Amino acid sequence: MTSRTIDRHNGKNTHRPSFHRPARKSLGQNFLIDDNISRKIVSALSLSSEDAIIEIGPGTGALTRLLADTGARVTAVEKDVQLAEDLKAELSAQQNVEIVAADFLQYVLPVVPQRLKVVGNIPYNLTSRIISRLIDERERIDTVVLMVQDEVAGRLSASPGTKEYGSISIRLQLVSEVEKLFAVPPTCFRPMPRVDSRVVRIVFKNRKPLSDEEGFVRFVKGAFGMRRKMFRHFVSHRYGKGSVEIIRERFRTGRVETFAPGEIYELFTILERNVQHK
Repeated sequence: MTSRTIDRHNGKNTHRPSFHRPARKSLGQNFLIDDNISRKIVSALSLSSEDAIIEIGPGTGALTRLLADTGARVTAVEKDVQLAEDLKAELSAQQNVEIVAADFLQYVLPVVPQRLKVVGNIPYNLTSRIISRLIDERERIDTVVLMVQDEVAGRLSASPGTKEYGSISIRLQLVSEVEKLFAVPPTCFRPMPRVDSRVVRIVFKNRKPLSDEEGFVRFVKGAFGMRRKMFRHFVSHRYGKGSVEIIRERFRTGRVETFAPGEIYELFTILERNVQHK
């Protein structure tokens, strides 16, 4: 069963879970308990009844109930089998909601006519893997709204030349627009995390696969593994001293963190093309 209270802000019914289970540290669970933050997250998706949405890790359903009320088709993917069963029982009357007991990283996205929207208060220890999965699936995804660690939000949206700028910044920004939205303090969760959180919105723009995308990911990670050296040192190490001449005129003094995502991908394609033509 679900208890219902009247939201003092807008008079709407607020759904509250009747099941209370301790968070499982092994699954990185921190349950969102602030109704106002939940509403702001759902609002950031601009949902309508025409949308299909995937929720990653619904937990006790703080977002799931609000998502259901939009009329959108909601598929909530929960790794914790007992939580999934609890939510399934509670929301059984909601015909637009499906609760799936599965690990999102292995879950096969449903085939729908429209591009999916994705939302989640995700385990912070899985942030990089989840975002990489979303990038891989971007051809089928429109918008993503995620709760992440505040420090990670800074890396996802970081500008070239900053200490936060890294391989995940480049891969994500090359194919999407990333926007930091609002901060979420630890008091909004049960149990309280030891870090500040922030909600980010990702809108995919370049959905087509890049040429040798896996190779590019390895290239970027390798370059940032030598980020304190001039980029030409990485090029020489990876492609041989002769390859440095190909980029010397345009990029002779820069370090990798000074280049925009598009510039780094251009360098990768130039260098790879040269290797193939030898």
